[in-house]
Amino acid sequence: MKHIQVAQNQEEATCVIHSFLKKGFTSKDIYLLAYDKEWAHELTEVTHTKKYRIAEQGIFETAVNMLLSREDELLSKMASLGLSNQEANRYKEEMKQGHIVVIGAQSQSIPY
Repeated sequence: MKHIQVAQNQEEATCVIHSFLKKGFTSKDIYLLAYDKEWAHELTEVTHTKKYRIAEQGIFETAVNMLLSREDELLSKMASLGLSNQEANRYKEEMKQGHIVVIGAQSQSIPY
């Protein structure tokens, strides 16, 4: 199961997280993505959502992402969470506008 919602700010992202929790997701199933890498990391810490790790993407893809632009890195991360190219590009544009993309992806839907 996968749910995606765009939040305008941290407060709205927190509300989205609570709604995902009510839908049966756990905090380990919820990912926050933002265009600014430092802000995304801070949001993840503050909201106690899952840190995007090697397990979600694989060692090779993680190493390659270190060489990619932030846009390519975000597209790669979203693809590994099950988003289509069209969806990933749409949400990348939302992030470029300063929005936060909240993705609820339960473990069985994440390709390891």
